[in-house]
Amino acid sequence: MAFKSRLFRNKKGNAIIEFALVLPILLLVLFGITEFGRAIMVTNVLNTASREGARLAAVSDLSDTVSVQTRVQEVLTASNVTPKNITVEYSAATRTVKVSVTSDFEVLSAGVLGSFAGVIELHGTTIMKYEG
Repeated sequence: MAFKSRLFRNKKGNAIIEFALVLPILLLVLFGITEFGRAIMVTNVLNTASREGARLAAVSDLSDTVSVQTRVQEVLTASNVTPKNITVEYSAATRTVKVSVTSDFEVLSAGVLGSFAGVIELHGTTIMKYEG
């Protein structure tokens, strides 16, 4: 019986050691999932903004790219996303309008994620046939 209690007494610090070994991996996974979710959200906002702009261009005057860019900017501002570039291209041959939006996505958990840190350029593009 004395041998058994001595055996358990020597293993009291195991939980702390195991927790210290697992915690960095757990934090890496947690912050990675969070940043990946943010990147998907920003990509979705860029696609939505480009879709809004393409729809406006498809049903309105073809030469009015300023109002299309303004509409895209409104959607991005509502979502707190800063665009890097907004382009509107018309193709008379295929009767389509293409609206592309790019934005720089900054990884906020740079200290934890290490090599995944920095800025990633994300894109959103929509092509629609225009009416008329």
